[in-house]
Amino acid sequence: MSPLNELTPSERGYTLPELLIGTALSLLVIAAATGVYGTSKQTWNAMAAADAVHANARVAMRNLHEQAHMAGAAYLKSNNNGTFTVEISPNEDAGQAALAGVNGTKSVESLTLGHWHALDAIDCQGNTGSTHASVRNDYKLNTSKELSCKDLNLTNSTYQALAEGVEDFQLRYAQANPSAQTLQWKTANQVTDMAQVLAIEVCLRVASINTVHNTKPNPQLKGCQDEALPADGRVRRTFKRVVALRNRDGVMP
Repeated sequence: MSPLNELTPSERGYTLPELLIGTALSLLVIAAATGVYGTSKQTWNAMAAADAVHANARVAMRNLHEQAHMAGAAYLKSNNNGTFTVEISPNEDAGQAALAGVNGTKSVESLTLGHWHALDAIDCQGNTGSTHASVRNDYKLNTSKELSCKDLNLTNSTYQALAEGVEDFQLRYAQANPSAQTLQWKTANQVTDMAQVLAIEVCLRVASINTVHNTKPNPQLKGCQDEALPADGRVRRTFKRVVALRNRDGVMP
């Protein structure tokens, strides 16, 4: 008997067909694992991009909401004799309105919200160094797709970014008609009296900074101006919020 025939199967090793089959199976497993990893990575990137979009929108909306609630507010001024005087915000005076707006293209649209410096010295950027009697925060988009703001009364103030990835910033104003007991939503150029505005609607279209290639826009989702969302691989969301100007109570009889 040949010595080769006396070897056990484990001692003989693998034949060439067996090695080829094993290699092929290993390659299939590696290919499947690579595909799963790629899909998981794209899903993770999409989730991270969506989370960043929502985070930017929250920061911007919270800032606007806080400033809108203070717009035109009165405050109690302490007198030397122990009494208090209700001081009405000078922002409600002509030429120094608590609410102002400019309607136009994305680079022109702006919103200005004003309140007493003594009521709250912190402006939209967090600064407290102004010595002016009032704080007037102006919001608008810059060329880098960022929602920016500054206190118009603060000397040498420059616009600083609040949120990035903001592609559109649109505003509407709910103007009251006391005689007809109605409210009508208008753009800034359609409002005949800003003192009659009881609420503002803010719309932001926010996009992710990085592209997510497996992201396709939902055709049912629209932008602030009812436009279709671009299909360039970025995550996009449109956020709308109505903020009541609570210091305008009493405008409607």
